[in-house]
Amino acid sequence: MKLKRESYGIVMMLGHLCADISGGALPAILPFLVTQKGISLASAAGLTFALSSIGSVIQPVFGSMADKHSRPWMMCLGIFMSGCGISMLGFLDSYWAMFAAVAFTGIGSALFHPDGGRMANYVAGERKGRGISNFSVGGNLGGAVGPMLAVFGISRFGLKGTAILAVPAFLMAAFLLSQTKTLAGFANEGAQATKAAMAAGQKDDWKGFGKLTAVTFLRSTLSIGMTTFIPLFWMSVLLQSDARSGTTTTIIAFAGALSTLIGGRLADRMGFNRVIRSGLVMYIPCLLVIIFSRWMGLSTIMLIPLAMSLNLAFSPSVALGQKLLPNHVGLASGITMGLASSFGGVISPILGKVGDAQGLPTVLWILVGVAVVACVGSFFVPDAPEAVKVPASSQAASQKTN
Repeated sequence: MKLKRESYGIVMMLGHLCADISGGALPAILPFLVTQKGISLASAAGLTFALSSIGSVIQPVFGSMADKHSRPWMMCLGIFMSGCGISMLGFLDSYWAMFAAVAFTGIGSALFHPDGGRMANYVAGERKGRGISNFSVGGNLGGAVGPMLAVFGISRFGLKGTAILAVPAFLMAAFLLSQTKTLAGFANEGAQATKAAMAAGQKDDWKGFGKLTAVTFLRSTLSIGMTTFIPLFWMSVLLQSDARSGTTTTIIAFAGALSTLIGGRLADRMGFNRVIRSGLVMYIPCLLVIIFSRWMGLSTIMLIPLAMSLNLAFSPSVALGQKLLPNHVGLASGITMGLASSFGGVISPILGKVGDAQGLPTVLWILVGVAVVACVGSFFVPDAPEAVKVPASSQAASQKTN
């Protein structure tokens, strides 16, 4: 079945959704593992580390490979692997077996994202902010659907109900496999356009990209810290049930998905760096309200602007990275969506140990400090450069060469 070109933007969004369902479910599963498997807060954060860090380290390698030669089947394999790992958590008793299963999902996610982000860029046309925001919102929706599926499966079947997370991933992997020929054609067109632009003088801004990456590292710490420790804060400080604590992740994910859609569209109009810094500025007072409040109603309401402010910067960061490295779109995607965006997974075990020793409010205060540094750093990030105009003759010559 061959779809219209514009429909493949939605296909990539849905692929992103299915690739991130299992990873999105992990924070909602952690409270169950703490209460039913007896793991510590530091061990729970270690599982977040396995998901975010192991796969993300190799994601730029996959991105660089995608720039040299597109392999759409790797996206299919990545989605399949992402569904295999965390879905097995309910069947495992050994912590290190859990760690390996979560890491397997992380590697699958690393396989999908660089090619997925690169493909989303190619089918987006001139409105890159909007195209990348559509793609990115799939990840947010995966973060929303994952916790709901996990809580539903566990409430119906016990911890073994985590197996339900594999179903959408397997179905989407099979569908994308049937579309590999068309996707390979899009990738070839994109490679030809890049080659023609390079011949016309298109350059990469590595210095600007380095500044963006540093801010993305800090933003990732805020994101992983929020999704990992807010549910635990609800359970340990606000004294809510593990099931209700897990649903905070769904609220965060849905609010983040809406903000991701808005962020990309605003970036196309206002500038990418302006949207990034605006989101980081708004994040700080929202988190302060949650730290000081002990009223459940207010705390729950504040989850919405908290998630929206942070996710406002996500898709502009990815799209801006691709614009700063237009000759290495796959590598830029692998770094901004993988290595840099998953840096929080490296920090989260440290924050978990702080939480075990000093309490979860201390962890949230650390996140406030990180947010202040990220906010200051965002004012040094450049905006997207002007696109190089490619003469029609150069474009034709590039296509003829290929």
